[in-house]
Amino acid sequence: MHHSSETTPFGGPVNLDLSCPQCSHVDQVQSVPAAMSDGTHTGHSTGVHAGIGFSPDGLVPVIGTSSHEFSHSSALARSLAWRPTLPAGGRHALLGLVLSLFFVVMLAASCVAFAQDPPQGNPLQVLVSLIGLFLFPILLAIPIYALISGAFKRARSQARVHAGSSRAYGLWQNAYYCHRCGTVFWPLPPAPGVPHRVALTPNQFRWHVWSAGGYAKL
Repeated sequence: MHHSSETTPFGGPVNLDLSCPQCSHVDQVQSVPAAMSDGTHTGHSTGVHAGIGFSPDGLVPVIGTSSHEFSHSSALARSLAWRPTLPAGGRHALLGLVLSLFFVVMLAASCVAFAQDPPQGNPLQVLVSLIGLFLFPILLAIPIYALISGAFKRARSQARVHAGSSRAYGLWQNAYYCHRCGTVFWPLPPAPGVPHRVALTPNQFRWHVWSAGGYAKL
């Protein structure tokens, strides 16, 4: 059993037992932040793009380069994450806005056509004419609603994660991972109701951390 000398928030010394509660060894024990850092790699990539451009002299070949930063996380790093990675809703909102402009244009065109040439005939014929006249705007409204509502849901989820991430991080950074057993544990009580000196699976550990942040059910 391995102990290290630490200091409590009140200034008194305490013996911190870093041995795994399942195998009782310490040689394969690593702090969760360090284990996650080892499994996360970032870098930059550069690409060359070729195409055709327009100029006063006609078509000309165009060659350009672009670079972007990428990040790769191992399965272990993802399982120990202290907050979820949520997809951004900016592109969906932008696409919904563009489609909304088309919707307004098509709806205005349908209204002008209706005003200039109102449908004639019996009620059934009028109804069929109206459906045909406004069919495209109606169909276009369906993906617009799905895109914009989805963007709002993502924004609410991101705000929820942002609001509770500091609480979750405080719990997450004090945990340790045993590479031999594949389990996570807290050597000291991290918070009321959270078990310490208990071997947890990464899923169980993540549930405790995300619950502290208030986003375990996202």
